[in-house]
Amino acid sequence: MKPAAILDIGSSKVVCLYGSAAQKDGIVVHGAGVAPYDGFIDGAFLDRQSLHTAVVDAINKAEAESCMRIRDVALTVPPSFSKLELSDSTITLGSRARRTEGADVDRLIAQSLKKAKTPEGYVLMHSTPVFFLVDGVSSTELPIGLETDELSGLVSHMFVKEEYIKTVQDTLDEMGVEISMCISAALGEAVMLIPEAERVRPAVLIDVGYYQTDVSIIESAAITGLATLPIGGYHFSSDLAFGLEVPLEIAEQAKRRYVFSLDYKDKTEVLRNEKGSKRVALSAISLIVEARAEELCLLIRKEISDMGVNAQARPATYLSGGGFLMMRGALDFMKKALGLSIKRDMPYTPRLSSSNYCSAFGALNFVLRANGAEEETLSKQNEPEEGSILLKKVKEFFTK
Repeated sequence: MKPAAILDIGSSKVVCLYGSAAQKDGIVVHGAGVAPYDGFIDGAFLDRQSLHTAVVDAINKAEAESCMRIRDVALTVPPSFSKLELSDSTITLGSRARRTEGADVDRLIAQSLKKAKTPEGYVLMHSTPVFFLVDGVSSTELPIGLETDELSGLVSHMFVKEEYIKTVQDTLDEMGVEISMCISAALGEAVMLIPEAERVRPAVLIDVGYYQTDVSIIESAAITGLATLPIGGYHFSSDLAFGLEVPLEIAEQAKRRYVFSLDYKDKTEVLRNEKGSKRVALSAISLIVEARAEELCLLIRKEISDMGVNAQARPATYLSGGGFLMMRGALDFMKKALGLSIKRDMPYTPRLSSSNYCSAFGALNFVLRANGAEEETLSKQNEPEEGSILLKKVKEFFTK
């Protein structure tokens, strides 16, 4: 299977991975590049020159390490630059019942897309069936070969902001690199992190970034809920900087050293920088950090409820991201505050083995599996129709 490259635009860093598939669904990374930049807020980059420099740096590092020239990349799309539209549709197969074919599923998806409202300034990224309905029976399986006269289904349509693609492509043009496809960062993460059996009913993915936290609802292999909350790792550091009257970089160090749920009583900590030092009460740090953490959990719980998921049903919930989640005790704090059994199961990787690289590895995993399905299909002779529609279903994720 040929290697592939992905470009992951995160909220504080850009990651380029160049890799290939290994046995037992593994991934071999031939080259990786990571570069920090100023990030984005509310669907807008804070400094495009910073983004430009980071993209060039990340790709150059991946090329140098792999000793390969990267000519195209699959681009991840953060929820901040995405829009979700759910649309149901029903088609008739004719005047009399017959067995459904792949073309019928394609027609159902196309009709559903026509009913969906395309947000202004956005283009379609991918369309993914959530479930199908045949003779009153709902199923996530492709209804190929079932005899019926009517086929219904719910389809998830993900759109990407045109300006986002253009901004990244402007930088890539200078490097002679093309965007081969766009992938929802949330969907790539979810398919990699959450087992298929746990996606039969709605599952939850929480990605804590630097400036915001993204909450996604996943059903089968489709996103059915998407929200962005205006709190991320930066806000914990910013609160500490303001409350303790110290520079942001010193507050960031204090945040990283903090451990949740300890009894600090009269203990103190000395915060040092080049201009001097300051002694602060650990109870003050605890008060500031845990107040912001409680606010974040409250907003997450409300958003999950607003998207139609009952927390009392204990949905499968997975965490990814960095910053706040890298703090000791943060996972247990969030479990207790949300009342959910939360998992943070980033698959082991020999390098970059951290939850803040989930979106990058999720995208690379998704692209490699899709390429593998395509190569397998093309290598077969007289491929049955259901094979082609299965491939089409996979490739629908990656329509640019």
